[in-house]
Amino acid sequence: MKLIPPIVLILTLTSCASKPVLYPNAKLKKVGKEASKRDIERCQDEADEFLESPRGKQILKSAGKGAIAGSAIGAVTGLLSGDIIGGALFGGAVGGTAGGVGEALSPDEIERRYVNRCLHNKGYEVIGWE
Repeated sequence: MKLIPPIVLILTLTSCASKPVLYPNAKLKKVGKEASKRDIERCQDEADEFLESPRGKQILKSAGKGAIAGSAIGAVTGLLSGDIIGGALFGGAVGGTAGGVGEALSPDEIERRYVNRCLHNKGYEVIGWE
């Protein structure tokens, strides 16, 4: 049980992706790699603007409140089990997830979802992130 919080933290940190990988569909073949890179950059810029918008901030705030509440609950649970820090970390991870249900959990996740949709609307198919 003591390994769960570090594992959750490692998975969270390593899941942050920096750029989408596109499926070589007709759109990508038609416009080429350079044009697709420009489209990716435009979509990422739009996603960054969204993160600064009131709606983007509201989504982040919702997930943050869940993480704080989860940490408090986890700390109490940890106090009972003898592992306050581990309980707080695990509770924060669970609370962040609960606080963001139906919404993105982090700026990276919001950006990925936004960019995926933006690129889809332009005719691309995102198959993953690297």
